[in-house]
Amino acid sequence: MNCKHCGKPLNETQYHENLKSCPNCSVKNGTEHVFYSYPEAFGTTSLRATSNRPDGPQSYCTACRGGQEQMDFSPILCSNK
Repeated sequence: MNCKHCGKPLNETQYHENLKSCPNCSVKNGTEHVFYSYPEAFGTTSLRATSNRPDGPQSYCTACRGGQEQMDFSPILCSNK
């Protein structure tokens, strides 16, 4: 399934300035990427560090990783970034 705004797959992380999309939240939304503040809403770990992303971003937001229903951060849809 692709984002109706940018056309990229919802299950693939997207970055925009200080925002990062959560693939899980985006797929749940079903129409657009769902972005949150990065790194605050995701966290980082050296175990996920790569040459492209040396800060080691977590894939999913903290709510999805913790099994929570709601994020502490306000979501920003792809069309509103």
